[in-house]
Amino acid sequence: MGYPDWRKVVFTSGENVEQAKASVTSSDTSATFSQQVKSFLVYNDGNSPAHINFDAAATTNHMKIPAKAWFSIDFPVTVLHFICASGDTATVYCVGVY
Repeated sequence: MGYPDWRKVVFTSGENVEQAKASVTSSDTSATFSQQVKSFLVYNDGNSPAHINFDAAATTNHMKIPAKAWFSIDFPVTVLHFICASGDTATVYCVGVY
């Protein structure tokens, strides 16, 4: 997990990249890649935390990405699911590598 003022170099063995964006509310919201990606990075550009799950609906019990933070992992996935707490919203930007 990182913040914009925190630098981490990310390496992965991909040849192509795909981007997705999701406007997250208190209902399960998804960002879908056209094919399974090997790894991905998600940036939460909102003012509220967003919870993330992989290839299944998200709940507020899943991993939280704080506002203005990013999350990166080498994990094969096609659909990223997000949710915010009741009354909160966030915009998340996703970059997948395959």
